[in-house]
Amino acid sequence: ELKSFESLVFLQYIEDKIKRRAIERLLQLIVEVACDINSFVLSKSGVTAESYHDSFIKMGETGIVEKDIASKLARTTGLRNRIIHEYGEYKDEVVYKNISIFIEFYGKYLKTLANKFLIERG
Repeated sequence: ELKSFESLVFLQYIEDKIKRRAIERLLQLIVEVACDINSFVLSKSGVTAESYHDSFIKMGETGIVEKDIASKLARTTGLRNRIIHEYGEYKDEVVYKNISIFIEFYGKYLKTLANKFLIERG
């Protein structure tokens, strides 16, 4: 769903409150669902994470996801926290710039998991 906003220019983003809120919610949900997946995958290896951020770091440390991707995704948890806990205290520019980051890196994350767990198990 986030990909449908990829071509949105910043002015359109700023002027459309409904789209802004939809994007914020999508970013939040993407992080939360990915962290749920991380917890499940890590638990199968006997690993627990202390936080959303930590779940990505441990996915990288265990080799489930490449460390550089895991590190980038770990940083996205901070944006999720700002959206949730500091509503209105973050800059629209930050959210807008993260649209392409989320599309790129969560896309890589999903491909990695699909290759490791779906294709291997065929």
